[in-house]
Amino acid sequence: MEEKLTIYGSGGNRAARCIWTVNELGIEAHFVNYSGLIGSDELRLVHPQAKIPAAIINGASIFESAAICMQLCDLHPEKGLLPASGTKERGSATQWISFAQSEIEAYLWHSFRATRLLPDLKASEFPISFNNDMAKSGLQALSSHMDNVDYLLGEEFSVVDIIVSWTVNWAIKLSLVEPESSLHDYIARLKEREACALS
Repeated sequence: MEEKLTIYGSGGNRAARCIWTVNELGIEAHFVNYSGLIGSDELRLVHPQAKIPAAIINGASIFESAAICMQLCDLHPEKGLLPASGTKERGSATQWISFAQSEIEAYLWHSFRATRLLPDLKASEFPISFNNDMAKSGLQALSSHMDNVDYLLGEEFSVVDIIVSWTVNWAIKLSLVEPESSLHDYIARLKEREACALS
């Protein structure tokens, strides 16, 4: 049966994770992206908050970029981008994805939203400075891990790198990653991949 995949969203936002995963898997996808998509009735049928990215995979709706990417990899185990369920490697995959989203990305997103809603908020004011400090703590832990490996799960590239590196790349753009951090080399290494969707 031919796989049917529709992805809502594109560009440098979290949808880039889905685009990269599709590229790595070598599968076909239909992308929906137009002015006014976010918040639209069409998108609300797929995502309860009408946000991107969201997807319809073989008729089933799914949202959140990490969930979409992992689902696609589970549907294509022969590509080896996600360890099998129940293995210790799968536990590590879930661990690093959860860590990056809760200990780094959540703080970056909170600051982004705060500055959008409160444009006069200074970077030195709470919550921005607090968020930056918390994100830096998570980034340092991630950097220490990457001192000894090429990819998050060891020597092999996986979807975990797609999901987590998007967050790291964002943090680098915000100058939150120390110059000597191994995360710079990590991102440079990933950007050499033909399928990479990091900007």
